[in-house]
Amino acid sequence: MAKNGKERKKKRVLIVIEMSRGFGRKLIEGIAQYATEQKRWDFFLCDHDAANQHLQRLEAWNGDGLIARVNNKNLNQFFHKFRGEKINLAADDKEFPIYVRLNNERCGVLAAEHFWERGYRNFSYFSMGHTYWSQFRYYCFVHALQKHESVCFLCPQANRKNSLTLPTLWWSGLDDSVLNWVKSLPKPIGIFCANDNHAFYLTNLCSSYDVGIPEEVAILGTDNDESLCKTTTPPISSINPNAKIIGYQSAKILDLMMNGDPLPEFPILVDPAGIVVRQSTDNIAVNDPIVAHALRFIRTEVARNLRVSDVTKETGVSRGTLNMLFHQHLRCSPIEEIIRIRMKWAKELLRDTPISVAEISQMLGYQTPEYFSHAFTRVENISPRNYRILHQSTKKRE
Repeated sequence: MAKNGKERKKKRVLIVIEMSRGFGRKLIEGIAQYATEQKRWDFFLCDHDAANQHLQRLEAWNGDGLIARVNNKNLNQFFHKFRGEKINLAADDKEFPIYVRLNNERCGVLAAEHFWERGYRNFSYFSMGHTYWSQFRYYCFVHALQKHESVCFLCPQANRKNSLTLPTLWWSGLDDSVLNWVKSLPKPIGIFCANDNHAFYLTNLCSSYDVGIPEEVAILGTDNDESLCKTTTPPISSINPNAKIIGYQSAKILDLMMNGDPLPEFPILVDPAGIVVRQSTDNIAVNDPIVAHALRFIRTEVARNLRVSDVTKETGVSRGTLNMLFHQHLRCSPIEEIIRIRMKWAKELLRDTPISVAEISQMLGYQTPEYFSHAFTRVENISPRNYRILHQSTKKRE
């Protein structure tokens, strides 16, 4: 019911989003879920490509709200002319404001840590064109790598005029400069791609020219578009951008705008839902077999009170030798790596599950919850309880 006691009239809302990509389809799912729950919209959907072909008919449409991904001149003009409330999900905060966006800072951290924990110490970013979001994602990745005092090689192609479709058509867009750039990179290397289209292009290019994936080049995309990620050899690991939540939050904001209700502070950041690991990054990139064996053992046995002596026993080398090899290849000690993996899992459990702190401490092999809390606070500069409260409140805002 409206504030004046009268039932609000249904709003007419148009969605103009591409359906050819998984990201767009998930956005639409989230918008549709909100519209279904609220039952206050007459909901109209037009594919991005169809909108370009039928602009005159589209411009004749009369409604209250519009959610679109505007990235070309024709749709830009239509978006400007539309008189109702509107949200552009491809905005760069210059011509159009950003109301909801993916937390690219978190994407950068996820990508950096994903490669790092697999032993990669060389990093690169691949994009076939210059856009606001691609450049921003690159800077977030570079910033995350600063924690490890590592540099990132940016591909020269990133400064080209962007095309979202060309990288998918890798067989007709074959570019010797991309291949030469890949071959020039130090190996093994982890390459973070602007999105799955670009990861698809790069994976097919490397596979066609016998560049080993993931042994020489590990490739990580963004969007988790299964139609792309699962149709390459090998399948591509990708960050799940939580596009359905982005769509849902966008619909919620548009509803507030159309009803003249107070708006939240912008932009609303939606955290990615994690990395879907597939074969393109499923590797331990360490040239030394002892260190690679130790890393696999640590990752597998983290759910117990693992000690360095357990690792030396498993690998058959002395503590001094293991420590030397870890510093040589990973720039850390075995116990530092054990703690890092243990705390990474602890944060996932605190952030994504309702399991109590006491149960988590037991799962991680700590003798008491107090000992776990002390260790967590020392490493993360925040208590487990406060870490959980912080991330739960963030999810509620989303």
